[in-house]
Formats: sequence, structure tokens, C-alpha cells
Amino acid sequence: MRTNISSAFFILSFLTLCSHSTFAQAQPADSTSLREGVWALQFGISSNFTLTSFQGTTFAAKYQLSPMSAIRGGITLSGSTSTGNNTTSESVADTSYGTVPGNSTSNSSSVSFVLQYVWYAPPAGPVHLNAGLGPNFGYVHSRRASDFSGLYNVSSSEIWLRTVSSSTSTQWSVGATASVGVEWFAVRWLSLHADYIEAIQYQWGSSSSNTEYTSTSPLYEPSHTQSSGTSTGWILSNSSVGFGLNVYL
Repeated sequence: MRTNISSAFFILSFLTLCSHSTFAQAQPADSTSLREGVWALQFGISSNFTLTSFQGTTFAAKYQLSPMSAIRGGITLSGSTSTGNNTTSESVADTSYGTVPGNSTSNSSSVSFVLQYVWYAPPAGPVHLNAGLGPNFGYVHSRRASDFSGLYNVSSSEIWLRTVSSSTSTQWSVGATASVGVEWFAVRWLSLHADYIEAIQYQWGSSSSNTEYTSTSPLYEPSHTQSSGTSTGWILSNSSVGFGLNVYL
């Protein structure tokens, strides 16, 4: 509830500023950068007035097709990888164990992309109403693997156990994003914008895991387990308001 109130406050303040500026300092239409062939970098502004990503993308830009239309899009690329090892020893009652360094690795990668065609209403001074519609796309992949070995001493009998496991997960998403908003030019090369955004996505993915147990003791037979699955579904994102900054080049 507090988030909705904060968003409404920002939008109300922004629209009030736009209306005041329109009547107090009417500017000609050519005082803006809404002209064919002009590029702009787009940034989001968080509630504490720091620059953030625009519509969830790391890099976002807009290209003016004409004073009344534009194409804007954003892309996010991310990835990570890590390796590790650990050694453990413990003694409880008549059982003790020690492990050789256990190796583990993990890596993940993701990409998301948003593209919108934007229509502009006829300008009213420095204030420009707009609406946007376009596709969005996402991909996420992750993998984990570990190799753990231990020497167990149970009632004076030594047992060597080894566990090797791995898991992978992949998810795709595709959908559409719609927005309505207002853009106000402070100067020719700089504008503020507020957008009401809705998005819907269809997601599908798969996951699998594999685990192997081996032992030197006849009491523990080698075993191998595998599992896999798929998932699908629709996601309708919560309505949100984006507040941001455009820097025209």
C-alpha cells in the first residue's frame, strides 16, 4: 500500500510540474528533440532519486522515427561462475569421518530484451503524451555440480563414500509490454518521463538432476538417481509506474 501511495505521489507531483511549466513557459514544438533520426539514452529514477535501470534493463535507448513515433528498447546480460572446495572432520559417539577437499562449481547466465513502438500525441509545448507496445523476451540458464568424498570410521570399520551430483535449469519467456506515459522537456536535450507499465509473459522451462553414490563397503550398494521435469505458465506482472530520465544525443 505504501509503494502505491509513493508512486501516486511521484506521478501527481510530476504531472503538476508539467502542467505548471506548460502554462508558465510555453515553448515551441521545435524546442524538443523529438525529431527524426535522434537517439536518446534512457534511465530509471528510483524513489530516492538515484538513476537505475529502465524497465528492468541494464542498457536502454530510444530512436525517433519521426516527431510522432519512436522505437525504444533495452537489453540485460548477466552471468556468473564460481568454484570452491572444503574439508570437514567430525566425531560423534563411535562414528568419525574426514573428507578430502570437496569440489563444487556453479555458473549461470541470463539475457532479457524489451522492444516497444511508441506513439506520441500532438505536442502541447514541452509536454508530450505517449503510448507504447511491443514484445519482451527472457532466457535464464544455470548449472551446479559437486564431488564430495569421505572416509567414515564406524565401530572400527572404515567406509569410503563418494557423492557426485549435478543439476541444470533452463527457462525461457516471451510476452508483451504495454505502457502509457508523459514526457516533459526541461531543455532540448533532457526530459523527464513517467510511464504506467503492464507486462504479460508466457514461461516454459526444464530442470534435471543427477546423483551418484559409491562406497567401498558392501553395506552400501552403489546407487544412481536421476530426475527431470518441465514447467509452463503465464505471468501477468503487477501494474507499476516508472519514473525516468531521457538524455538526447
